[in-house]
Amino acid sequence: MVDEVRAKDKIKLWIFIFIMVLSIFALVYAEKQHQLNPKYIKQYISHFGVWAPIVFLILYSIKSFIIFIPAGVFMLAAGLSFGTMFGAIILIIGTILSSTIGFVFARYFGKDYVQKKLKNTKFSNVGKKIAEKGFLIILLLRLVPILPYDAINYICGLSKIRYRDFILGTFIGTVPACFLYAYLGENILKPFSKGFYLSLCLVIVISLTPVLFAKSIKEFLQDDKEEDEHKI
Repeated sequence: MVDEVRAKDKIKLWIFIFIMVLSIFALVYAEKQHQLNPKYIKQYISHFGVWAPIVFLILYSIKSFIIFIPAGVFMLAAGLSFGTMFGAIILIIGTILSSTIGFVFARYFGKDYVQKKLKNTKFSNVGKKIAEKGFLIILLLRLVPILPYDAINYICGLSKIRYRDFILGTFIGTVPACFLYAYLGENILKPFSKGFYLSLCLVIVISLTPVLFAKSIKEFLQDDKEEDEHKI
């Protein structure tokens, strides 16, 4: 009886590994073919039936390790695939998972890899500020899309910010966007519906907020550089 249970567990493990490997190849292939969009993601995960939410979470969690894919593509795909409410819930879970994975990977395992990916980017020197401000700066960075989603995870992992502050700021800061993008994703193939226009307008407003904070962002980065220069 025990052997039968162990055999079933091994089968489930191999199925999970197979799905994960297959998902990685699907992501890479779609990106190379320039086909990676919400519709493609929906079509791909629909092949897994009841496993579709799990497959989506796997894709959402591992995407940043392969290529920098805009999180918005997956956020729209969640709404298109699962509807606003369920799609938003999956996105929130996926956000916590992907953020945690990126954070832990940068902090404990992939320091050289992460530094290489962030090298020569204009946001690569904000780690100290993040560590100093903790929860509040993460909340702001998630509410206002100033930095790429996955880059924040990596930068925080390299900084001295506490995981509790990082994940709490991430959770609270991304909940509104998860519901909003899921709502737009559900209506993205209905371009003449009220839901489409309403959600599109709200997304545009959120997308334009970094422009309003452009001066503050510049000062934020300059302060960091000035502090580094004084140390030298």
